[in-house]
Amino acid sequence: MAESVSLDKLYRELRDIKRHMVSKEELASLLETWEILHDPETMRQIRESEKDIVSGKTKRVRGVNDLLAELEK
Repeated sequence: MAESVSLDKLYRELRDIKRHMVSKEELASLLETWEILHDPETMRQIRESEKDIVSGKTKRVRGVNDLLAELEK
């Protein structure tokens, strides 16, 4: 015999499912992160950039004017 389901129980189940769902945006972000982390060349570039930051080979740019001034040098 089939179990009867109340609308309240159905609503609670659907709400619980929705609470555990991943949005399209979250999934896209996760996939993009996975692709970056699994691309050896991209990871090499990130490591090199981190070394440049630590060694002071970077300049702070706070806006377009700072960037344009740097490019004029």
